[in-house]
Amino acid sequence: MPSVGSVSSRIIGSITNLKPVQKCCNFFKKDPEKAIAYSTIASVVGKDGIGCYMYVKQSLNNEKIPEDKRKFVAALDLTNGVLMIAAQLALFFGIRKLNEPLFNKIFNKTFDKAGQVFKTIATQIRKQQREAGETVSRKLTLKKEYNKIRKDCLDTFKFVTELAAATIIAKRVIVPFIATPLAQKVENKMGAKIESKNKANNKSEKSEDVKPDKTKETAQDTKKIAEEKSSESDNTNLLKKYTNKVNK
Repeated sequence: MPSVGSVSSRIIGSITNLKPVQKCCNFFKKDPEKAIAYSTIASVVGKDGIGCYMYVKQSLNNEKIPEDKRKFVAALDLTNGVLMIAAQLALFFGIRKLNEPLFNKIFNKTFDKAGQVFKTIATQIRKQQREAGETVSRKLTLKKEYNKIRKDCLDTFKFVTELAAATIIAKRVIVPFIATPLAQKVENKMGAKIESKNKANNKSEKSEDVKPDKTKETAQDTKKIAEEKSSESDNTNLLKKYTNKVNK
């Protein structure tokens, strides 16, 4: 019987041979910074998407919320979730286009475009190597190392600023700033609609209460007519009059 380790290794090995997985691995090898950033924002947005679905479903089936207001609460949850996802994606890709110029502006004294900082650093390193009796590095080698350090710093800066913009500014600042007044407007509109509907129902109920009962009126009219007819019949009945006179 094969062990658990051998079975799991076969399963993992078969998964890694799939074309989508290989493509994803190659993407991480080719551009780790972009791959990590995209996978991170995808996980954040995916989590918020699932959370939005769960909130909407819970609001529609929450017995603690009055039945006539469940759809309204669910609509607010859906609006908030969509705004959150859209704002995070917008700020993520927006900052991604702006963070390199921002990086160059902030760290201009460390990684300047003119290369004066590099010349100063390279001169100091080569001087220290001569004084220590070491092999003096070529400027081209130092330039490659300098560019690598700059790229690592830029990648870290981009990763931090993009995620901070998406998860802090968009999610905690912009979305509540938009969603709160929007929810208030929707709530006021929904409240006015419900109030108008209630007034219409009350007016209809009052009109039904004031409306005369035709059946009752008909019965009363029939009884009155019968009494009148009976009275008229008594007055015109000569035999009865004569009988009454005789009795008297």
